[in-house]
Amino acid sequence: MRSHLVLAVALSLIVTGCINSIATKFQDNQCVRNCNGEGSPVLFEQPVLQTLQMFVGETSLLFVMLWQKFGVKRDGYELVSGSDNSNKVKLTTRRSYALSLPAICDICGTTLMNLALTMIPVSIYQMTRGVLILFVALFSIVFLKHKISRFEWLSLFIVVFGVFLVGYSGQTGVTIDVSLITGILLIVLAQVCTASQFVIEEHIMSKWIVTPSTLVAYEGMYGAGITLGAMCLASITVVRGHPDSSFNIVSSLHDMFANSSVLYSSIIIMTSIACFNFFGITLTNSMNATVRSTIDTCRTLLVWLVSLSLGWESFKFIQFVGFAMLVLGTLLFNGAITVDKNKLPKWLAKDYPDDQDHRIINVVDEEVERF
Repeated sequence: MRSHLVLAVALSLIVTGCINSIATKFQDNQCVRNCNGEGSPVLFEQPVLQTLQMFVGETSLLFVMLWQKFGVKRDGYELVSGSDNSNKVKLTTRRSYALSLPAICDICGTTLMNLALTMIPVSIYQMTRGVLILFVALFSIVFLKHKISRFEWLSLFIVVFGVFLVGYSGQTGVTIDVSLITGILLIVLAQVCTASQFVIEEHIMSKWIVTPSTLVAYEGMYGAGITLGAMCLASITVVRGHPDSSFNIVSSLHDMFANSSVLYSSIIIMTSIACFNFFGITLTNSMNATVRSTIDTCRTLLVWLVSLSLGWESFKFIQFVGFAMLVLGTLLFNGAITVDKNKLPKWLAKDYPDDQDHRIINVVDEEVERF
């Protein structure tokens, strides 16, 4: 792909990712009941329905998958595989059930993040997600038997400390903000689910050959089916008679269609997810871990700037410092910023990853840019 097209698609990736986070937070802020001062207003806080919206957006990639299969094949869409394919078989529709497991991890992670977003500012939500690389690294060590250098451990410590400063910046007074802490803990727990998803996908891709669009589309299809089924089952059993429950699909859909702002934002969320994944697939062969982290950093920065311009948040220097440390740690971890090995202490330089391919981020990094 030509360089100017790569830049254009990368910018589209950043913008659509930003739109999704902003639209989701906007949706959370919409009043759906008691909006005229009669009792406490009820906001549209439906993390499970928002998860379903995400999967519907991902499922739209089925059209791309079918176009690749039956239509005109274009350059730029290659099989997702990091090693020799001679001993692998193509992932067929019959075998696609294997992708239901990472889809379940995605359901848990996305729902927890959507729930967290109702409790914390959108910029802190976006920045705190940077702790994902810590759990991806830990899980790859435990389950995939990969090794990590001392320098990479130091980079992860910088990331974690940066996330701590970002979270601390959300404190508004001397008293502990329980909602803020709960939201951050939910995001951390969500990253455990997301890291599990990445590791499981890595294991699946080591056994089967699968195109990027197929990976996203099948996970979206299974995720949407499981989420919808869980909501329907819960609506007629445990949450029956509880209209404010996130699992009450009747109440959730009624609130969505009764409020035009919620409905339009739902359409924007699903469209932005579909576009985000499409652009990510388009750039599959043009991105490595460094490019992905740069895109994520730009997306997070754009979300922060938009949130500030909308008056949802105020600028805090400590949050800026935390974000800078988060970016620094991430760039050191994936090798975007290199350090002269001779200038490092001996204990740190002993196993410094000279070969970029041996860095753990290049071993477990997603081959498709995902939301």
